[in-house]
Amino acid sequence: LQFIGNFLYLFGASTFLGVASGLLSAYVIKKLYFGRHSTDREVAIMMLMAYLSYMLAELLDLSGILTVFFCGIVMSHYTWHNVTESSRVTTKHAFATLSFISETFLFLYVGMDALDIEKWKIVSETYSPMKSIALSSIILALVLVARAAFVFPLSYLSNLTKETPGEKISIRQQVIIWWAGLMRGAVSIALAYNKTK
Repeated sequence: LQFIGNFLYLFGASTFLGVASGLLSAYVIKKLYFGRHSTDREVAIMMLMAYLSYMLAELLDLSGILTVFFCGIVMSHYTWHNVTESSRVTTKHAFATLSFISETFLFLYVGMDALDIEKWKIVSETYSPMKSIALSSIILALVLVARAAFVFPLSYLSNLTKETPGEKISIRQQVIIWWAGLMRGAVSIALAYNKTK
């Protein structure tokens, strides 16, 4: 019960903080901006407000990721419509670029961390490079199977409710969903390696 209570508190407080930060950002851009529209300032305010929500969550021992997630949802519905068209385009491309760079760093970190000999020596007294490769392969195989076990049956069930062929999820689309989810699985692998330290 304590675990459930902690989860509900963390989820509720992080969600509230994210929504409040998103609404504050919309208010700042709409009301306190005094009609001086500058793409640089608008993009900066949007980025800084999203970062503010993350920093506040971390300071309050809440979930920074959950807070930024809900802040982003609220900002996309309210703040996004209060900025100029050039700011929308710039913000879209800036966030897409930052997302790509962050994902690349994550993959580099996981890839280098997976084969770090010193970390695996701490875990096992009888370390060998083959153990590291074998463990990484097993984890990757399990992630592949687990993701497939969710995507394909749920897509099949979803297709049962669709009436027209254009609405159904094709096999090709299912494979793309499966693969895209695996890319996000890098976070799971990073967390699993972190637990073995």
